[in-house]
Amino acid sequence: MKNSDCVIEQYHGEKLVRTFTPTDDPGCPWSMNVNGKSYLRTNGWVLSKILPTLVEGSQIKTKVVQKKV
Repeated sequence: MKNSDCVIEQYHGEKLVRTFTPTDDPGCPWSMNVNGKSYLRTNGWVLSKILPTLVEGSQIKTKVVQKKV
């Protein structure tokens, strides 16, 4: 699966708190969507928000969802 095929969702409990969707911008290949606003983000920035959620006991759960065509 490529970046362009998926959306990354982060949940606090059952509440969706932010999503990361791919963009066509090579400098900022992700768009972070939170509270109705979008922000362009780099791969490194997105990883810094995802990696800490992968440890056991994290209150934030990360899911990768295939984009609907």
